[in-house]
Amino acid sequence: MIVARSILLSTFLAWTNHKVGAFVRPPSSPSSPGHLSSGATRRLAEKNGATAATTNGDASSAKANGANGDASAKASPTVGTVSPSDPYAFVVPVLGDLHIDPRKMEDYAVGREHVKAIIDDAKEVFGKRRGDVGEDGGGIALVSLGDLGESKNCEHNPDNIFELFAGTTKCHDAAADFLGSFGVPYEVIGGNHDLEGIDEFDTDAKNLRRFLASHGKETPQFCRQVAEKTLLVGLCSTVFREAKYTSHEVITDDDQIRWFEELVKSKPADEGWRVVVF
Repeated sequence: MIVARSILLSTFLAWTNHKVGAFVRPPSSPSSPGHLSSGATRRLAEKNGATAATTNGDASSAKANGANGDASAKASPTVGTVSPSDPYAFVVPVLGDLHIDPRKMEDYAVGREHVKAIIDDAKEVFGKRRGDVGEDGGGIALVSLGDLGESKNCEHNPDNIFELFAGTTKCHDAAADFLGSFGVPYEVIGGNHDLEGIDEFDTDAKNLRRFLASHGKETPQFCRQVAEKTLLVGLCSTVFREAKYTSHEVITDDDQIRWFEELVKSKPADEGWRVVVF
């Protein structure tokens, strides 16, 4: 089981020749590896350092490994290295804290194009094996790790100049529009800012229902099979106002934990299952 935590704007998980790989690309060149900003997308152009990783279940390495495991760190890991004949192959862009500011959506559009370049490459590769990439993604999906809106007033509500944007209906609808614009299915989990709509909702439960409705989710958690015996699993923070110590705790409720335990029991590694957990 692989546990993935990220504050990067975008990371790409790929299963290549039975290795899990993660790599990021800078805005300066869609074809070269590099760090992306962990803050708002307007800082995309500020980051330009090289980093890439392809590991046997450890996505923290800064060394790039090609299909044969010996590629130079300067070589760009591309979707073209994924074999269309490998049923375990997949490509998943992972978006960290977006902190969307509705006044700066042109910056998010720029960042999206860099990610879509990878997705389009993957569609071409996987299309050779699976036909057209349909609603199920065909080995390609998008995952957002939450913290979707800017935690400040963004001039979004003229009736309340003090309201934070994060956690509001406008925030979640804007995030859903953005995440739905990449051309592949997306999954999202809530972070510690996503129930922050304290002026619009008086309880966590009401705020959570708005989050779920905006993103078409039936439950806070998600499970998506992205390739042969390969699951993407996400657990959501569901407590903000009612947190015991601080409202910025990340709390996964007991129902999700029980669901996760049962899921893992039902998909054992000794039967070949691979579970990537967010």
